[in-house]
Amino acid sequence: MEILLYIAVVLFAAAQSVATKLYGKRNEDAALFNALKAASALLLFSLLSVWQFSFHAPTLLYGLLYGVFFALSMLAGYKALLSGPMALTSMLVSFSVALPVLFGILFLRETPTAFCILGLVSLLAAILLIGLGGKREAGKERKPLWLAFVALTFLANGACSILQKWHQLLFPGAYLEEFMLFTMLPPVLFFFLWALAKNIRRLLKETKGLYLSALSGVANGLSGYATLALAGAQNASALFPAISAGTILMSLLCGMLIFKEKPRPPHLLALLFGIAAVVLLKI
Repeated sequence: MEILLYIAVVLFAAAQSVATKLYGKRNEDAALFNALKAASALLLFSLLSVWQFSFHAPTLLYGLLYGVFFALSMLAGYKALLSGPMALTSMLVSFSVALPVLFGILFLRETPTAFCILGLVSLLAAILLIGLGGKREAGKERKPLWLAFVALTFLANGACSILQKWHQLLFPGAYLEEFMLFTMLPPVLFFFLWALAKNIRRLLKETKGLYLSALSGVANGLSGYATLALAGAQNASALFPAISAGTILMSLLCGMLIFKEKPRPPHLLALLFGIAAVVLLKI
């Protein structure tokens, strides 16, 4: 069951990035995209929890706090993906895995195994190789604003991962749907107010590919749900690097196949290290 959840995390995480990138090629407006993205995920988890909803005040608190960081990640991640190549942006953002790993080791007293250490080394090698292979393609995008968006996404994603792990440590296997439902409230409120301020009727009429925002929202929500389900059963120091490695590889493959980002020899070598990282981190 855990391996299926892991595959779901990676596939849905990559799918939401692909949908975001495809939308960005047609439009530049972030408000309506993120509003519909968050609303789609909110609708999904409303339907999932309607028959077994149980109000839980601590989950509401954790969910709302997660939602604030998630809204920041949505906005900064959208801007980062639009202003830089998908593979390189995903690679740099993936360094956010360091935050939950350090949290697990320093505060949860998790002791990394030899396989975990080797997996982290393989992950680092894959990340560096993807960066090395992306230098030429990304020269124009390496500007301060793009780096600022990447840094904000990095911090927000790391905070979200820590909150997921923390919630499931306190309430293992419980309130999954409720948590994800509450997380969508801050971004829905923020982005819809923003879209209204920009005249939502005009945006709906002029914006193309709105279905991509719904696809991105559902995929992001399902990825978050699967991650939350895994967070209560696995160590943070192994889980989040494994997710990061798989997501990087899937983003790299999507960049090659969908957006025609040409692979370089370091990219192919990165695939081997990435596969090794996933295997070692899951042992």
